[in-house]
Amino acid sequence: MGHAYWFRPKKFGYGAAPNTWEGWAVTAAYCLLMWASAAVMVTHLNAHAIVVTSIAAMVAATIALIVIAVMKTDGHWGRNAEARQISKEISGKKD
Repeated sequence: MGHAYWFRPKKFGYGAAPNTWEGWAVTAAYCLLMWASAAVMVTHLNAHAIVVTSIAAMVAATIALIVIAVMKTDGHWGRNAEARQISKEISGKKD
């Protein structure tokens, strides 16, 4: 059975980082698709339909990664979200 959360909020900055093997697998698949799309674009610069399709695949993959990361992150996204969450736990404050 899979983990409930695949990503954790970044301690500093905005976004999330992979936290489980599922998160790393999604991130690796995204990177592989970006690399493959870029390789196809470089080798077919004169075929405009292929370049447009590669760009569309990159945009769709980026949107999918963001949606998955938001849905599978333990906590909220935001600037220094994990640091704020730890600070709240220490001080005993709740949202």
